[in-house]
Amino acid sequence: MRRRPVRPLVLLLSTLSLAQTGCAATGAAPGPAPIPLPERLDALLTEPPFDRVHWGVLVVDGASGREVFSHNPDLLFIPASNMKIPVTAAALGLLGPEYRWQTTFYSHTLPDRGILEGDLYLPAHGDPTLGQPFHDSSSDALAALADSLVAAGIREVRGRLVVDVSAWDSTTVPESWMIEDLDGRFGATGGAFSIERGELEIRVRGTGAGEPAVVEWSPRGPIPGADGSLQPFVRHDVRTIAAGGEGQIRTSFLPESSHWVVEGTIASGDERTITRSGRAPVRLATGVILRVLSERGIEVSGGVEILWEREEPIETACASGRIPSCAEMIRIAGLASPPLVEVVAAILGPSQNWIAEQLVRTLGSELGREGSWSEGFAVSEVYLDTAVGIGPEEVHWEDGSGMSNHNLISPRALVSILRHARSRPWGSAFRSGMAQGGLQGTTLSSRLESFGGRVFAKTGTLSHVDALSGYVVGATGRELIFSILTNGSNLPASSVRAQADRIVAELAGRSVRE
Repeated sequence: MRRRPVRPLVLLLSTLSLAQTGCAATGAAPGPAPIPLPERLDALLTEPPFDRVHWGVLVVDGASGREVFSHNPDLLFIPASNMKIPVTAAALGLLGPEYRWQTTFYSHTLPDRGILEGDLYLPAHGDPTLGQPFHDSSSDALAALADSLVAAGIREVRGRLVVDVSAWDSTTVPESWMIEDLDGRFGATGGAFSIERGELEIRVRGTGAGEPAVVEWSPRGPIPGADGSLQPFVRHDVRTIAAGGEGQIRTSFLPESSHWVVEGTIASGDERTITRSGRAPVRLATGVILRVLSERGIEVSGGVEILWEREEPIETACASGRIPSCAEMIRIAGLASPPLVEVVAAILGPSQNWIAEQLVRTLGSELGREGSWSEGFAVSEVYLDTAVGIGPEEVHWEDGSGMSNHNLISPRALVSILRHARSRPWGSAFRSGMAQGGLQGTTLSSRLESFGGRVFAKTGTLSHVDALSGYVVGATGRELIFSILTNGSNLPASSVRAQADRIVAELAGRSVRE
């Protein structure tokens, strides 16, 4: 009797059956099923000692908005520098990515054969780009501003240089900032006319033993006193001691006279560089522009005056606070900033506090009643409500940089802002302006290096506060939007950040432990 040929399907089933029988006979078992992503993330949040941390986490699909994972997504947390996310997104949405600050000179007369009869007015509007990283230095930035006058043919001003800063309030810092931060660069204060990120760099060099040390500072310039006289911004009394000795340098700011004082000792041959907040930014910037004008060959014979209050009468029928709109005022020359989208990148990537605060007050000046924190927050709040759907109860504003521990926001609000930004024409530039894993010059330069070009996020750190929110591209190319906020850990910040990085690595499709 002839056997029928075995068909391929029957042969395949027989092979599978034999293979299964063989596995059973040898005791081999199939590999374990992969653990779902939500379970892996839950394990990271509940792993001791991180089970005692207050976590707020939300992950959504970038394209669809579908929720991938959540843990306390609607609770309010102190966000630290994640507060820069709503500020910069609102600014781009309200002002547009091509917005530029204008720093412009005005006068009621035109120059005649190089001479300007009368006062030269500089109504300032808070340009945050007059210094690094947009220029090599603040002197270079103000030199470009002075060169615009040279190009306009001005060689002499037979009047005063009048700097009008009345469009902004005179508040130096939010009231909830820590006093200990005010002298450091992170607490640098701003104003309508400010330079070099509000910072002052003091350099001290020892000379011969027993002799005065050399003390220099930049930005370099005098400051106008209350009587209009020019005074040195830094007063110093540092003595040189013998080489190898242990010097000690002390710095302090005198608010009543707007001076920095540098005192102490330094060893012969030693050099020290100390970075401080300028603390009197408008006075310092005014002194520097006066010096730079002189170096460019423009002499101002009438001295300098700063207008702090609005509606102070000036020449003709004009008044402070509205010089650009006065019919009798003539635009002489000026300097435009780089576009806002570049400024936002300078805020997000390195987490620059001072520029963020300048941006908040710019929003108030341009779209509110004045250049103040309260007005800047008010217009931002309206934008987030109408354009993003985030109500005022979901965000508490105290500053724009995240320095204050009175700021509050939820992971859901941050993710909503990030997803909104993703849908805007400026969304790609906003994302690429954030810190990136392993990218030098950003706050993720030593974190998530394995995911360069796949993680774009804003970091945030205060005492017992660590945050990380942004975008991550998974192994399949799918983009996820996430927000990770932690408060009250009472753990080393480095360990909390490492655990947050493990969460992001899981989203990217690989564990940093492997």
